[in-house]
Amino acid sequence: MDWLNFLIQALESYGYAGAFFTALIGNTVPFLPVPFLIPIFLISGVMDPLPLGVAVGVGATLGKCVAYAVGRGGAAFLGEKKKEELKCFTRALGRYGDLAIFIFSAFPLPDDVIAIPFGLVRYSFRRFFVMLLAGKLFLGLLVAYAGHYSFEIVIGLLGEGNMLLGIVSSLVLVVTLTAVILKINWIEAVEYTQTHGLPAYVRHLMRGLSRSKDKTQH
Repeated sequence: MDWLNFLIQALESYGYAGAFFTALIGNTVPFLPVPFLIPIFLISGVMDPLPLGVAVGVGATLGKCVAYAVGRGGAAFLGEKKKEELKCFTRALGRYGDLAIFIFSAFPLPDDVIAIPFGLVRYSFRRFFVMLLAGKLFLGLLVAYAGHYSFEIVIGLLGEGNMLLGIVSSLVLVVTLTAVILKINWIEAVEYTQTHGLPAYVRHLMRGLSRSKDKTQH
């Protein structure tokens, strides 16, 4: 593969700086799943895995902040009422938001699905950045040490897959999640959940959707 040979040569030529910029570029453009971890894995046998993993983690973190910024920019077009609702949503996320950021960033998952919506709801950038950095450092170090000690089973998790399918899947997930976030009145959702519990709110929401569907049909 031409792109793979190019990335490996860049890493060999520029060392840890090359790894940093490869991870940075591989995470900068939303919805473009560049499999940058494969050349990192392949080159890690001849490089110190600790600085390599750190370089990859930091570069990937800075690159992924672009997706958060895209979502944050989109929030400027929301009305004040919706912004107040989304503030309630971010408070309701609590520690679960941090956990979601870490999980999506620590494994080869389409983390734009988290980064863009969390930017949209103006989730604390400091908390987002800290959990994103923790996840990307974990992923970078995992791949660097796995490659250094020839744990080849890890490369199965990093496979190219179908790039077009990855792009389409990420787009569909982000659009769906964003639509759900913007559709729900989060002030009402939190108050209802605190009073009646989450299962009761889900039933309440489904009844509301059903009534809306019936109105459109008549």
